[in-house]
Amino acid sequence: MTNPLTPVSRRAFLAGAASLPLAGLGATRALGQSTGNVDVVIVGAGAAGIAAARRVAAAGLSYALLEASRRTGGRALTDAALFGRPVDLGAFRLYDPATNPLVALGTEARAPLYAAPDAARLFVNGREARESDYEDYVAALRRGERAIGAAGDAGRDLPAARVMPDLAPWGQSAAFILGPATCAKDLDQVSTVDFSRAEPRDPGAFVRTGVGTFISSLAAPLTVRTDTAATSLELGPRLVQVVTRKGTVTGRFAILAVPPSMMASGKLRVGNLPARYRAAIERITLGAYDHIIFEWPGNPLRLQEDESVQVKADSSRTFSLVARLGGSDLHLMEVGGKLAADLADGPPNSGAAFLKEALGRSFGSSLAARVGKVHQTRWTKEPYALGAWSCALPGAGNLRRAFTEVVSGRLAFAGEHAHETLWGTLNGAWASGERAAAQAIRALGGGNAALAQ
Repeated sequence: MTNPLTPVSRRAFLAGAASLPLAGLGATRALGQSTGNVDVVIVGAGAAGIAAARRVAAAGLSYALLEASRRTGGRALTDAALFGRPVDLGAFRLYDPATNPLVALGTEARAPLYAAPDAARLFVNGREARESDYEDYVAALRRGERAIGAAGDAGRDLPAARVMPDLAPWGQSAAFILGPATCAKDLDQVSTVDFSRAEPRDPGAFVRTGVGTFISSLAAPLTVRTDTAATSLELGPRLVQVVTRKGTVTGRFAILAVPPSMMASGKLRVGNLPARYRAAIERITLGAYDHIIFEWPGNPLRLQEDESVQVKADSSRTFSLVARLGGSDLHLMEVGGKLAADLADGPPNSGAAFLKEALGRSFGSSLAARVGKVHQTRWTKEPYALGAWSCALPGAGNLRRAFTEVVSGRLAFAGEHAHETLWGTLNGAWASGERAAAQAIRALGGGNAALAQ
């Protein structure tokens, strides 16, 4: 029997700006402009940068969309070569399908979207949990979530670990779901205020050809200048100058659609930036979250296509699974927080070694021995990401708001980190890009006035 336990959600375990159509962008102004003087310079061609460029272009303003890597999509990346079928190495769910503008765009474009299963399995000591175990687990998660949320709602911006009740024997499992699985950080690095403001997630939807492939397809009507890393941005009294390795682009407004880690690391220097925004860059940091993708033929756990699996944890070195991706023999192990960071810092086989040890511990050595090819992602090592997604450090929950403001009348931020309630999601990144574009349009006093509202 499969218990009615849904996949991981942001707020509990029980839940796991109108978009522009693809048609109609081809005739917009300045789709080919990516050098010299433009109205809006957009740095970063992930989901947020693509959303911003589409809206700016549709408003009739010229833009330059600069991307440091050789591809679009940012932390949404699909690879079809590793295992002979599309596999998402980064973001792979589209949450809240009923309201997610990306789902609406995908439906319009006839992308192969399909609903994620609305239930998950819980395993204890290698076997599916009893009904009472499911009930106890859910109760523990709810208690932990309520405690963190209550502290944040009261304005007590503390490390989430400090307000967690004693949830034994489910404490380690709850800490994983509420910390690494939700925030990409262990709970001692999570702001209660930031956690409390996050919207719930439902199981969401998948894309058979890959979420990364779909996000990149939304950039097809645009002109993107790839392999063009921005190294500095200067805010002048009238213009913004973005220096890249291939020259300087000048605009009347700039949208920074890159993670704060790029600025905090010094890879992208922003001059004349007020202290409030520098503080946000330093304290809204990216955590670690990675996929260990592996072949596991024969469906040893007898799981449904894309079914989520949790295990009762006895330490912080735990994980979750997404089984039989798209009905294949591929499975995805998810690790986060300090464990993910440690594995990324380890030798090339660190992910495979942990995978086999963890599967053996959870399901038995004979099942672990059936594992075939393994691939480990290392998002903290990706040079234009330096992490998975953002979560405010304790004491910094209110700083995220700075990323929603216009700086000196000429600069806006975009990205999942620039959304106060949908951080860590693609729909949050997309919404922030549209919001930043609307700010640019208003600031410049041009374009289609209806789109600027």
